[in-house]
Amino acid sequence: MLRSSSLLLYFLLLLADILLIAFHAEAYRVATKPLLMLLLVIYALYSNVAIPGAYRSFLLAALLFSSLGDDLLLYDGDRLFLPGLGSFFLAHIAYIVFFLKIRYSNPPVPLCKYPYIFLNAAAAIAFILFLAPYTGSFTWPVILYALAISINVQSTIHAFHFKRQPMAIYCVIGAVLFMISDSLIAFQKFYQPIPGGDMLVMLTYGLAQSGLVYGSVKYFESKG
Repeated sequence: MLRSSSLLLYFLLLLADILLIAFHAEAYRVATKPLLMLLLVIYALYSNVAIPGAYRSFLLAALLFSSLGDDLLLYDGDRLFLPGLGSFFLAHIAYIVFFLKIRYSNPPVPLCKYPYIFLNAAAAIAFILFLAPYTGSFTWPVILYALAISINVQSTIHAFHFKRQPMAIYCVIGAVLFMISDSLIAFQKFYQPIPGGDMLVMLTYGLAQSGLVYGSVKYFESKG
């Protein structure tokens, strides 16, 4: 009951947060955005089948580092951009380890999907080359962060057997939406604003995190 309630409340708060952005009432987001990742933590902790501790710690770390990044960027997105970026970088690292652990404990080890590897790498390189002339002193942090995002997507894609583990699609969509959300942030910060861009960032980010967590929980439920 607590698990389903936390997920429902998550989407209601996500909608409220997006509406606050739409109505230029960002000051009130202190009542919505900081709670989002914490609700996903509750959802993960109260799943029907307990996620093994060796996996759960990395999933929770990803959510808690994301929550810290949310708070830093909400408090002062300009002055605290680099610490916020660092927090999300650590969140991606935690997700990478989490999905690699799934991959190597999911026999037979899923085969490499080379077309997706090349496509993802090409997209990451193209975006870095496009944005690099505008990033100034943030060039190397942005490059490292882009690599983390790209590896996170690859780790998610290669963690599952899609034919017999259909819940994997939630994780993959989540990872791709996370990449899109972060790309929108970078595009707006370093190149130019996008009409409705902040709402798109929050929508893709909110759906990304919920997809990653929901798909992961369903995977462990299927194994239990």
